[in-house]
Amino acid sequence: WVGSSQWATTQQIGGYMNKQEAYKLYELPEEVTFPVAKKEIYFIDSDNKSEQEITVPNRYALINDITKKPLSVVSNKYKIRPYQNLVHRVSDVIREAGMTHDITIKDWVHPKGTKFRRDVYFWKHGIPVKDHDKEKAIPHLRMYASYDSTWAEQIIFGSVYVICMNGLVRPEWQFKVYNKHNSNKETEYTKDMFKDGLEAQKEVGAELFKLMQRKVTNAEVLYLFRTTIAKIQRNSLVSSHSDIAMRELGDLWDNYANSYGYTMFAVYQSATHWSSHPITKGNPQMVTRKREGQVIAMMNSRQWNEMIGG
Repeated sequence: WVGSSQWATTQQIGGYMNKQEAYKLYELPEEVTFPVAKKEIYFIDSDNKSEQEITVPNRYALINDITKKPLSVVSNKYKIRPYQNLVHRVSDVIREAGMTHDITIKDWVHPKGTKFRRDVYFWKHGIPVKDHDKEKAIPHLRMYASYDSTWAEQIIFGSVYVICMNGLVRPEWQFKVYNKHNSNKETEYTKDMFKDGLEAQKEVGAELFKLMQRKVTNAEVLYLFRTTIAKIQRNSLVSSHSDIAMRELGDLWDNYANSYGYTMFAVYQSATHWSSHPITKGNPQMVTRKREGQVIAMMNSRQWNEMIGG
């Protein structure tokens, strides 16, 4: 997060990758390759006569087995899922699918090693949205894992829009593999799932071009934001909206409308910028995924469908 997070490494892989170079897919920052152990937790029960160690029931300390520093407290059902295992399984699929040309890998590591994220961008498979190469949707694979129970193991396939790097949120353009740490099953990711994701991305350019053609008014846009992604449901009968969210969305709308006109594409870019680049004191990764769900709900709303002529 801001002030306490870091990108541990960035590698650019371009052109033909030979067998030796392909193993870069399997490399991980040193900060996340440590062994992890689950240890019982004790406390000292003392009185005037004696002291004894008492085991805390159903609670274990997850520790870095090299430094012996604690990572988190977990239950007895918690399954340790090493970051390496997730990266290796997904890398096997990327190689099997022949997708090792012109990719960028970015690894993000929490300083304590408690969280790990990998982003893979497949530049060769970019989909033009307008008449020049800079306006593209790029297939984007995200992997999330943690040792502090913040994140389940996740694999998310979608796209980003080059220039602004907004995540392109849309239910039919995105799929997710999700596996909690108390599950006995391993996280599965196959070549067919990967290729299905690539096929889904091929429709992105045409869909975004349609949004560029659809004109809207300022009043329609602000009403859409106010009644969907900025909406706060107080109870079953009363709802309002977040003034902070409306200010952020209004500023983004002004910027994108200036670039793309009063179009649904500018609306879409405003919403996805808001979800992809959150201004928050909390965990931006968590906020982004929450907001992506809000954008999807907006795009399934009656208001959105009326504006696109659905």
